[in-house]
Amino acid sequence: MKLAHFDFENVFELSPSIVNVLVIEPENYFFKYCSEIQRQINGGEGCFVLSENDEILNLSKCAVFTESYLSFQLNERKVSSKLYSSLAEIAETKFLQDYRNICQQILEFLMKLNAESECPICFGDEVDMSLLFKMFGVDIEVGDTFLEKLLAFMRVQSILCGMQCFFFVNLKTFLTEKELKLLYHEVELMESCIFLIENTYKPKLPAEHVIIIDRDLCEILA
Repeated sequence: MKLAHFDFENVFELSPSIVNVLVIEPENYFFKYCSEIQRQINGGEGCFVLSENDEILNLSKCAVFTESYLSFQLNERKVSSKLYSSLAEIAETKFLQDYRNICQQILEFLMKLNAESECPICFGDEVDMSLLFKMFGVDIEVGDTFLEKLLAFMRVQSILCGMQCFFFVNLKTFLTEKELKLLYHEVELMESCIFLIENTYKPKLPAEHVIIIDRDLCEILA
């Protein structure tokens, strides 16, 4: 995939093996381009163009924009629904008899309760698998460290939501060099693409392709 913008001379090659870092030094332009890419990923208008094999791609359908790292929304309703659907598909494909046995045991338990209850009860003969997951509090395992939470977030968005590209704002401020290298390695294994938008240049790492827009609005290949 390729990412271009009408204001930029360079075109960014998006690949799991390349980490693009765009450093924008002027504060007003940093805000401008962050706002613009976020707006497009949210379905609005802008001048960023994502393409693959000369076909224009919709950023809102394949990209995620993140600038707040204090709380990742991993287990929001949309994600939980997709997780439950994924688990239900696995259960129906590989563990159908186990699921039927559980349902039978639940029904037998309810019949025993009905026999002992002073108030007769009625119930269905099938157990909704998603309700079973919800009853046991099934959620995405997040981890404790920031890096673990970040990787869990990316896996969820990639595997469950089909997102291919991740745009992060000032991410290098929050991770050590060792953590960044581990992140880049894991992202390559996930076959996803990450694009970092930074407002301060930090030491370049081996996987990074860095372009700086300096205060004179000149593009510099670092």
